[in-house]
Amino acid sequence: MSQDEKFSDDENENLRIENELLRIKLTAQYGDAFHMESDPVLPPEIENQFLKNILAFEEGSENASITTVYAQIGKPVYKSIAELSPTEICEELKRIKAVMETHHVVLDFCDGPYPDEEIYRFITEELFAHETDSVPLFGMNWNFIYEEFHPNNKAEITKNTHRFLEHWLTRSFDEYSSELDYHIITADGRQMKRAELYKKMYQFFDSFERFENDGYNIDMIDVQEHGDGTALGFSEGMYKYDAIMENRESIHFEAPYKLYMRSENNFWRIFYFVIPGFKW
Repeated sequence: MSQDEKFSDDENENLRIENELLRIKLTAQYGDAFHMESDPVLPPEIENQFLKNILAFEEGSENASITTVYAQIGKPVYKSIAELSPTEICEELKRIKAVMETHHVVLDFCDGPYPDEEIYRFITEELFAHETDSVPLFGMNWNFIYEEFHPNNKAEITKNTHRFLEHWLTRSFDEYSSELDYHIITADGRQMKRAELYKKMYQFFDSFERFENDGYNIDMIDVQEHGDGTALGFSEGMYKYDAIMENRESIHFEAPYKLYMRSENNFWRIFYFVIPGFKW
């Protein structure tokens, strides 16, 4: 705010007024897409910078042109993977990643590790050709995740298995337990919502004080990918745990487990399971 635009001799009051005007402008331009109440705890100078950054981002996005990642990083000279030895691939990969980072292009990995050959091939043959918005804002990164291009289904099923069995041991399933599907299909074809499943699970959990001494292994993971972007899969192995009752006696459960999952938009969720001790 310039000297002529000041509303008060109090600098903090000026910032508060300017912040309110910025919120009004953002709401007027972007409607329900922007909603932010004033936070009395937040220092007005921090809120001011935050609001200006949002406005700059939104205006920059509106004026952004479409470009490729290769153009975004200055079209550096590179060799195809067929022209390089394994040692040269390692060195070229370091160089290309350094060029990308200089131009604020970041490639992340959720799983892996992946061979240098695959990463170099992906960058030069796929990521370079990928179209993206050119948003000319200082300090912004263009972030890409390898698994969004090449989902690692077995890794996702493995992570879901660990999450589910951890929640089983701690008896801590809730609405944030993302490994479970919203709609459950039982072995006899019945359908139930996740809330109904939770009720049944907690009837079993409440029969005991706690679970302890668990152990499991993943013996097999299977994936069946469909052409429409969906997939089915399962994990199976042996699972054991002790269920402690109020009188301190324990029941030892040990048997095979199996978790049935489906994937939509690269999100894997469990829609049916077999766990020792639990009856549907």
